Amino acid sequence: MLLVAVPALLSAQDQNKTTETVKFKTSIECNNCVNKVMTNLPQEKGIKDVKCDLGTKEVTVTYQKDKNNPEDIKKAIEKLGYTAKQVTDEKEEKKEK
Repeated sequence: MLLVAVPALLSAQDQNKTTETVKFKTSIECNNCVNKVMTNLPQEKGIKDVKCDLGTKEVTVTYQKDKNNPEDIKKAIEKLGYTAKQVTDEKEEKKEK
């Protein structure tokens, strides 16, 4: 009976670790800005991946939905001294597919 419960428990844990990706338009302007974001943002709870595009000034963050949310990630970017506005057109494109 214990063997049956273990896979169910693992399945429930996997569901809690569902990730989501969010993109922000920021005020990063140089490689030092990128380094600051890339060093500090992954320290926030639930952040799994951070990508910075200096050309578009966008920061893309993959996070665990049960541990973080776009509003808190936005606040974390702002705490580093940058503006952050969530880019929402990507979600609309996914809905169309």
